[in-house]
Amino acid sequence: MSDAATFEAVREEIAYAYENTVFFRRHMEELGLRPEDIRDAADFQRIAPTSKVHYRRNYPAGVLAQGYHLNSPNVMRFQSSGTSGDRLNSAIMSYDLARRQATGLGVNRRFDELWQPGSRPRICRFAPPNCSDVECATGFSSMEDRILPDGTLVLTVAHDLLATPEWQIVKALDEIESYEPDLLVVDPTHFAFLTRWARRLDRKITSPRRLHTVCGYTLMTRVARRQIEEFMGLDTPVGDMIGMSELGYLGFECHLGQRHINNRDFYVEFVQDGKPVQDGKPVEDGRTGELYVTTIDDGLIPRVRYATGDHFTPLGSPCACGSELPVVRVEGRATHMVRLSDGRIVTPAAVDAAVGPAPWMDLYKLEQDSTGVCSFRYIPNAKARPDDVTALEARLAETLTPNRVHVEAVDYISSERSGKFQPCLSHISAEGV
Repeated sequence: MSDAATFEAVREEIAYAYENTVFFRRHMEELGLRPEDIRDAADFQRIAPTSKVHYRRNYPAGVLAQGYHLNSPNVMRFQSSGTSGDRLNSAIMSYDLARRQATGLGVNRRFDELWQPGSRPRICRFAPPNCSDVECATGFSSMEDRILPDGTLVLTVAHDLLATPEWQIVKALDEIESYEPDLLVVDPTHFAFLTRWARRLDRKITSPRRLHTVCGYTLMTRVARRQIEEFMGLDTPVGDMIGMSELGYLGFECHLGQRHINNRDFYVEFVQDGKPVQDGKPVEDGRTGELYVTTIDDGLIPRVRYATGDHFTPLGSPCACGSELPVVRVEGRATHMVRLSDGRIVTPAAVDAAVGPAPWMDLYKLEQDSTGVCSFRYIPNAKARPDDVTALEARLAETLTPNRVHVEAVDYISSERSGKFQPCLSHISAEGV
């Protein structure tokens, strides 16, 4: 997936991490390896993957490179939402974050106007509170208290999305209008919720500047995307971001709707079921694998073979958008994979494909219990008809056979402990991981 020139940069990253970080030196020594032992991609497979557990246990002193501390110039601190367990504290250099963001957004021509020389986009964020760096869940903080050092305004939202009171929603809509942003950075499920409320209140989400929308944090379902595009209009650029709080932009959606992975600022591997295939090579195009990331020229917290827990299918075909970054299909997190009794695995993306844009529902969640039984709960809207439900039940049964699936209409679905709303969960996969 990444080229030979990039691999030379990887060898430099390995040497740098070995010489300058306590954790990675110990990691290599436990494997009986030194940087000079890694001469090619086959040798690279000898390095056992690293994970969030390693960085959580060793943060900050064990993973920060020698000569840096958390108060060093240009260091930005982050905390993950805790989707896969405990929250992860991390840090990144501001210029590395900007470089990765520029590479990602560069695949989408509709976002070019945001980055004119000398301009600094005004940003509003509407996402789970755990994904923010300020207190925004209660709704009682002032707008000034929720403006980050980079100028981003973090909008308030309840920790349990559907329990957000109307006054807090009105406050978020008022603040967007007042702040006049160029860019909305949102969780797609959260933003679809906001558009439903705006429609109900006869409000618009506008700005005197041209609004752009970057979606991230959770899988962008077709149901959420439909609502966002219907409300905002197709003239509003909408892009799906592939990213992690500790790494920044790992990829982005181009103007033709394809997702591209950033193999310019990272060395990327796709590994089957968390383990290399028998010949030690990455999965073939068209097969799903977990994304392993190695940073390139990261002086602060270099990462080598970092297992992200996110699964993708590399498609191998060039994209007509003109970008050389590889095209992938986003499949979902390892802890969300539905495991069938016949041994097959159904990804959250496959479940979402079976659901489709579903104009007759506002939200859904598929949950697999520890016995393998699946329940599909959805919140219908005024367009729902019995035939729609019957057709969906048939598609889900076909996708999830031989496991049973129960479909139920409800008026409320809770968010996760992290504050995120995951459209697909599996207790079997979560307990296994």
